[in-house]
Amino acid sequence: MNNEILEKIPLKKLFILSIAYSILYTFCLYDNYSGITFPFFIVGTIGFFVYYMKIMGKPIKRFSYFYLTAIFLMGVDICITFNEVLAVFNRCFIFVLFFMLFLHNIYDDSTWDVSRYLTGICRFCLSAIGFIWQPFKDVASVLKRDREEEANDENAVSNKSKVRGNIWYVLIGLAISVPLLCVILPLLLSSDIIFSNTMEDIFSFAWDLDVTILFMLIGVFFMAYAMIYRLTSRMNELDIPVADKRVHNPVIAITVNTVLLLVYLMYCVIQIVFLFMRNGQLPEGYTYTQYAHEGFFQLVFVCIINIVLVLICRKYSRDSLALKLILCVISACTYIMIASSAYRMYLYIDAYKLTFLRIYVLWALIVMAVIMAGVIVYLFDPGMAFVKYVVVAFISLWIVFAYSNPDNTIAKYNIQYHDDDDYICRLSYDALPAIEEYGGEDFIYSYMTTYDTYSKKKLAKNKIKIREWNYSKWRAKNIVTTYDSWKTE
Repeated sequence: MNNEILEKIPLKKLFILSIAYSILYTFCLYDNYSGITFPFFIVGTIGFFVYYMKIMGKPIKRFSYFYLTAIFLMGVDICITFNEVLAVFNRCFIFVLFFMLFLHNIYDDSTWDVSRYLTGICRFCLSAIGFIWQPFKDVASVLKRDREEEANDENAVSNKSKVRGNIWYVLIGLAISVPLLCVILPLLLSSDIIFSNTMEDIFSFAWDLDVTILFMLIGVFFMAYAMIYRLTSRMNELDIPVADKRVHNPVIAITVNTVLLLVYLMYCVIQIVFLFMRNGQLPEGYTYTQYAHEGFFQLVFVCIINIVLVLICRKYSRDSLALKLILCVISACTYIMIASSAYRMYLYIDAYKLTFLRIYVLWALIVMAVIMAGVIVYLFDPGMAFVKYVVVAFISLWIVFAYSNPDNTIAKYNIQYHDDDDYICRLSYDALPAIEEYGGEDFIYSYMTTYDTYSKKKLAKNKIKIREWNYSKWRAKNIVTTYDSWKTE
């Protein structure tokens, strides 16, 4: 396997690519959670992807441009928001989409379903661990090959081959010495001030760099090398098309769904009469706010079960018009349940306040409604690219949500309708423009003097480093520096 891969990508090029990527990764992301360098890291990673496809002689498939656009937009969002939840989800989605991008271009995924994609990503990540020490193995195999060539024809050994062999020995020595220096050098520098000053004078820069930078450089080098190997070393099981499993008798599915449908119809009638029309009589002691909140999360869970149930029936049962019609009615009931969930959450927000979790749940309901529409089409169109539909719908809606600045919306709504400064003061810097516009100086004072006051004052007093520049943080700094009353605290 090793020789086949090295024939496709020369060892020298593998080393250069891995070293370059480790430098890019460390420079952009080390101790820099949401800075301006993150989009540059994304652009650099995309560049590595394009270059890899070029040297492998593979064309980039058309759907890849959706992946690339979505990845770039989420990367940009990381440096314009300071909401940690959004940043975490953006990073997770970018991670998954990059793997889907590679799998889409390397394998024929035209028959893949959701389970095959999940299996492919998991196998890719786990099996890549086995290639972590591959750089040492490759260097050793090259040296062994050179020694064999020399042994077979000692008289034909040229000075050039001797030099090349010595270069590999030097590389091995450097590879061993770097991790040793990562441990030994900081110890020596911290143990003797004269030695530290001497090294600083010799190399004209301070030796106060965090040793984790070196560990990150080395760690990312090995991971990048392993990933390239994993990409180039084909996983044959992923070349097998996903078999059509619609071979089971649909009677079982029809029976199960008919029973559920009867319950759902009764439930939906109650939702329409009692919740939407408010014509029924609630139990004694219940308000509509209590009634709405009581069953919200249970209802969301039932909606998710319905979507999964319809997909399972579609995947394993033979075609049946009766089953399709029943599943369509269940899908319609699911829409009523989604509407009920949304209305319940609206009543609860109106009675209390808006929080990130509540606005996130409303977004999730929209996602379920859009995916349910695709499920209905998928029932009658077996050739529909359902996985692509789900990916495009989910990621597109997420990007809209991430760019909508939810913290700003929350602050605006709560100040206008609930006069709540406790939760608002816990929000990220994204909320400050709304706090300034609708709350004024008093709200800014409360925001700056409660919950992590040290970091907030540090924001106003310290200059933002270029590498760590973030639009939301920069805008917040400009706002708070115009108010001086909180600084006396």
